[in-house]
Amino acid sequence: MKMLLDTNVYVGACASPAAQARFRASFFPLVPVTVLSAVVACELRVNAFNERTRRLVDEWVRPMESSGRVVAPTFSDWVEAADIVTRVFDRDRSWRSKLPALLNDLLIALCARRVGATVVTYNGQDFRLIRRHKEFSLRVLAVTA
Repeated sequence: MKMLLDTNVYVGACASPAAQARFRASFFPLVPVTVLSAVVACELRVNAFNERTRRLVDEWVRPMESSGRVVAPTFSDWVEAADIVTRVFDRDRSWRSKLPALLNDLLIALCARRVGATVVTYNGQDFRLIRRHKEFSLRVLAVTA
């Protein structure tokens, strides 16, 4: 089974040395079955505000890229994401304020579905909403202190 880690899984690892150690222990063994979304790589780079975080992002992204385990949204993914966003907004306008994040999550989910990967995330709310419109494999992690 392939895994695709959501951005918040990587970001959580940046919180402290202990979180980084938990990330390494939990997710490094999964590297052989992990794919990286280009959307996640972009979000990580955008949010790498200091040199330490940029080094961590490079440490996680470069091996995935060099091994060819990066998946990017296709034209069809973008069109389908737009259709799903429209359906979500038609039902509940409050999601409009969350458009950029929801669109990114949709693209992540569609990429994972296309390659047969399970999305691993702490963000159950957005991904469960997406699953009401498009089935994909999802594993929501419990937030740890």
